[in-house]
Amino acid sequence: MAALSADQIGICDHVRLEILYSAKSATDYDALADELDGLARIPVGAETFTRACQVQRELAHVAGLHHRSVKIADLVIAAAAELSGTVVWHYDEDYDRVAAITGQPTEWIVPRGTL
Repeated sequence: MAALSADQIGICDHVRLEILYSAKSATDYDALADELDGLARIPVGAETFTRACQVQRELAHVAGLHHRSVKIADLVIAAAAELSGTVVWHYDEDYDRVAAITGQPTEWIVPRGTL
């Protein structure tokens, strides 16, 4: 992955926790954590949660009950990416719903429905 070698990928702690959750053993956990330590950290602060709440409100008003279809963690991750000016690479339609409100760049890591 060229982006990894070019230090162009960053993660917030929410993504880090989701990735580490998938570890199948303590050794696997430590190896994953070591790899993730090499990535840039995208901060999540009060302004991130404020933006996530704004987007959730927009989803409720513009798209009916879509505010209930986007996971809270996805709202926070999308807000962190938006505020840091980074693209969300994903495999989850929640980010498309958020991007329809925010206009932020998102990209499916592989075509939808292929995993």
